[in-house]
Amino acid sequence: MHKLLFPCVLILVACQPVTVQRTENLVPVSVRVDDAAFWLEEWQRTLELPEGQQTEVLEKREQAFIKSRGARNRLRLALLLVAGPEQLQDRDRALKLLENMDYDEASHSAQALATLLVKLIGEQRASSGKIRSLDVRLARSQERIQELEQQLQALTDIEQNIQNREQTSPEEK
Repeated sequence: MHKLLFPCVLILVACQPVTVQRTENLVPVSVRVDDAAFWLEEWQRTLELPEGQQTEVLEKREQAFIKSRGARNRLRLALLLVAGPEQLQDRDRALKLLENMDYDEASHSAQALATLLVKLIGEQRASSGKIRSLDVRLARSQERIQELEQQLQALTDIEQNIQNREQTSPEEK
């Protein structure tokens, strides 16, 4: 019996997800159990899936969140909504998920990932605002170009009319 207990415990310990975290003291690296690296790998795999399967992954994340609104499920869903495939993105919803997350419940790396996602949403919004502003400026510039082209055409027509008059005038004399 004791011979089976040790391998079983060893297998259970080995199945825990592991990430690497830098420490402040002289030891350069310490190992600790965490989910953030797994979520990022999962997110990367989702990006590579066909569109229909990506939608299924989103639906699974939503169902998991409905069953348990903890930091883990909240962050996994928010990650897809912020940085997932374009058809799945919903930044407003992701921001609400992240703002309502219980950071005390989350691990340090999950907190860092959530903070990064909130910052990414802010930068995406700022970029979208700049793009809209540039689009407005571009439209105004295109309108001005059309006006100038019309004026140039009118001036060209006037010049041609003057040249035609000058050419016909000497013949009449």
